[in-house]
Amino acid sequence: MKMIPSNPDTTKDNWLDRIYGLILKAAGFLEKLVALILLGAVVYGCVKLGMAAFDVWQGDLFTYMEKLLALAFNVIIVIEFIRMLVKHSMNTIVEVLIFAIARGLVVEHEEPLRALLRIAAIAALLACRKFLFCEHDFEDE
Repeated sequence: MKMIPSNPDTTKDNWLDRIYGLILKAAGFLEKLVALILLGAVVYGCVKLGMAAFDVWQGDLFTYMEKLLALAFNVIIVIEFIRMLVKHSMNTIVEVLIFAIARGLVVEHEEPLRALLRIAAIAALLACRKFLFCEHDFEDE
């Protein structure tokens, strides 16, 4: 004897819930896969940063420091991005944005108005972090 569900909408909702769960699992898996690929790039970036640290005699000091800072900031930003992919917290998102803006401020040479806008953006992000975040945004730290 075949049982017929009393409400056909419940089987439809159950089917949609399963598809929704499958999509979420697939998205989570792909995020972890991207984080793993980026982790390999971070290892490569650290090796390249280490080699650049000992390459001090290949030009003037200013160019050397500029290249070293750019490599270091790139590695740090990717590390923070990996944390953001894995943790999913507002705090890690703000940290990635702060590092990305700070990289532009330190490494790039731009006009004063752009630098002021970057500083204002960092101040706004820090203010949001201080006054708008809840206690659970910092639980994983």
